[in-house]
Amino acid sequence: MRHPCRKVIWIAIVFAAFFFVSASTRADDVQQHLRDQYQGKTLLLRGFYTGDKLHYDPAGALVGSATPGNWTTDGVVFLNDIHISGSRLTIKARRLVVSSSHRTLLADTPKNQKKTSPLKIEAELGLRNPSPDQADAAMSKIFLAQQDDFVALVPDYWKPCVRSALIGKDPYCHFSPEFLLIPGTQSSDSNTSTAAATPPPLLLTGPLSRVGHGVSPPHQIFAPEPQFSEPARKAKYQGTVVLGLVVNEDGLPTNVHITAPLGYGLDEKAVQAVQTWKFKPAQKDGQPVRVEIAVEIDFHLY
Repeated sequence: MRHPCRKVIWIAIVFAAFFFVSASTRADDVQQHLRDQYQGKTLLLRGFYTGDKLHYDPAGALVGSATPGNWTTDGVVFLNDIHISGSRLTIKARRLVVSSSHRTLLADTPKNQKKTSPLKIEAELGLRNPSPDQADAAMSKIFLAQQDDFVALVPDYWKPCVRSALIGKDPYCHFSPEFLLIPGTQSSDSNTSTAAATPPPLLLTGPLSRVGHGVSPPHQIFAPEPQFSEPARKAKYQGTVVLGLVVNEDGLPTNVHITAPLGYGLDEKAVQAVQTWKFKPAQKDGQPVRVEIAVEIDFHLY
């Protein structure tokens, strides 16, 4: 006669084996789901964090000392591989750099670099064998999702240019079709229509005089040159950034913003430099007045 305890043990073993196979199958299914959805795709990293390794806790908060960077050099990421092991999500990726080709912004591998430094992203999911929805939620804490608004995430001096680039009607601020496929760049029809109907807020700062017709132009009296960004220096990338700004009655630059970008982090360097400039203000009838001007910043390696 077979002992009843043996039967219970066999049932427990069979159940455990079934549970293990089921859990393993579910993990494989979720991993395949993530690879189908994200692997081989270009995404925008939230916070545009720098560094070769990024680690996130179960709440989606970044662990460690990584700092926010520049979206044109640190924000765009190409995903090479996605892997789930237990409760940890591991992503192998590489950064792309945003550059300007005929005033069209596009994301690609940095010039003069056959390979970029690999980026490793690890995220603690907080639970083993997550569902596809839970895995997607973890990804949305690391990367921009379709419902996000890219314009709201860039610095103020970028907003008019990026807004125009998303609409596609500005020949000087324009995104490539491939860039517009990145989730978050086209969040909704309502955002696009709002952007089209709303003028760039940086220009809505009160009445301005225009140079000419009795208004003398402002003159630079202190204009230090900008520094090259390190990615641009490594790539030997050169060109011209055009900025718009308002010179106030005190000869100080205000409302500095990008009107014709270059990429590679050079636009930020141009803004940082121009914000320190000083001018002899424009004048009308012998009195200083505010005027809006454009300045070209040339970046050339000699």
